[in-house]
Amino acid sequence: MPAVATRRIRGVVFDLWNTLAYNDHRPNPVIALGEAFGVRGQPGWTKILERGMMQEKLTGIEEGIAAISRLTGRRLDRGTADELARLWREACAQTRLFPEVPEILGRLAQRFRLGLLSNTQSFDLEFPGLSTLPIHSRLFSFEMGALKPEAGLFVRMAQQLEMPPREVLMVGDNFQDDVLGAEAVGMQALLIRRGGSPLSFQETHLDREPLITLHPLPELLGD
Repeated sequence: MPAVATRRIRGVVFDLWNTLAYNDHRPNPVIALGEAFGVRGQPGWTKILERGMMQEKLTGIEEGIAAISRLTGRRLDRGTADELARLWREACAQTRLFPEVPEILGRLAQRFRLGLLSNTQSFDLEFPGLSTLPIHSRLFSFEMGALKPEAGLFVRMAQQLEMPPREVLMVGDNFQDDVLGAEAVGMQALLIRRGGSPLSFQETHLDREPLITLHPLPELLGD
């Protein structure tokens, strides 16, 4: 089981996608965007899409597609753009929390201040259960114009929780963005490896034992 210095922790911060929430729509709209713009398969290709539509507030997927187009210099024909927008909306209707999330966060909220820190778009973030989670503070990339692992996001998150970074634990599925990003500012961090998602990160880190669900987290933190 992963280990953390529990005596220091007063706040727990979660990534959103593939940590708390998932979307199993096929085809996956992010993969479809990557293919349409010719970036899928390039090193860090998902980060290209994030830079395009997750660093500013946009009104909807049409603006997101236009922003990616400006970034990549690739213009899509109207039919392709319309189909991508349709696919995106259809997929968003299937977004859900992982089954154990409400219970586990409810238990943790009795002892810790909870945060949500995510690289995400500013639109289509409404899905069942998210608004009722006992989250004390939320911070999204589009609000700061920066993407994890940018240190400023983690520092701001700790400030919003009103505690120093050393007293915060970050939980996320991206080793570079969530784990190393958090540790760079003095937070502790745990990696989670959800199964079944086509966009779930699968890097192997022999010195890191990942969680596969959030079920063990209360025990890890001394509950």
